[in-house]
Parts: sequence; structure tokens; C-alpha cells
Amino acid sequence: MKKIITIIFPLLLASGTFWANEPILSDETKVLLKEAKMQVEPVQAEKLKEWMVEQKIILLDVRDPDEWEKSTINYDRQVKISRGFLEIKYPKLILDKYTKEDTFVVYCALEPRSVFAAQRLKQLGFKHVIYLEGGLKKFNP
Repeated sequence: MKKIITIIFPLLLASGTFWANEPILSDETKVLLKEAKMQVEPVQAEKLKEWMVEQKIILLDVRDPDEWEKSTINYDRQVKISRGFLEIKYPKLILDKYTKEDTFVVYCALEPRSVFAAQRLKQLGFKHVIYLEGGLKKFNP
């Protein structure tokens, strides 16, 4: 076992696939992601930081609870809503405080979940939904 770890660990590090540097997506998921990106706009981390200072947006963290405990973006106008429960919990977690007319920036660790969540929110009638390009990794490099 030690020999396998000694051989594989450096290969994983060199390939850039260890610790989720890039999500591993199926070909079908890549197509869906490309289609979703055509429906929602990205925002870069620096622009998002400006908007946060101006209090112009609401952040939606669509990661899972165990990820929230590790790191997050500190911001008063934020909703944590796991992507897996978005469709079920958005009325209570989002619409009790905000409206579908507000501007939302969705983020996750890297990007794909936030793109899909942003796309879904638009399908649910939210008017102004953007995703953080590159995810939390780009916001807190």
C-alpha cells in the first residue's frame, strides 16, 4: 500500500486533479455546463468585491454545509443554500427576506454548481442572477 501511495500521490499532484483543482466532469455534464453558461452571466472576483462594498447584491453560497464550516465569503447579505436543496428550500431561505427582483451572485467552490444553480434560479423566475467565475477559489486564492 505504501508503494502505491508513493507512486500515485505525486502523479495526482502533478496532474492537477488532487484536492479538486478542477472538477472532473463527464462529457454530458460539460455540454450541460456550456449550455447553462449561455444563459447566465459570470462576474469576476474583483468586480464582486466592489459590489459587496456597495451592498448591491445578495450572495448565494450553494456549497454543502461541511464546506461552509471550512471557509466562506464574509458578507451580511448572504444565503447559504446547498445546491441539492435549492428547489426545495429557496422559498423559505431566500424569499422570506429578498425578492426575485434582487440581484443574486451564486458561488460554490470552483464553479459548476453555481452555474447550474444560477441557471435554475432564472428558470424559477429570478430576474438578476450571476455566478462567481472560478468560484470561491478565485475569490480567496
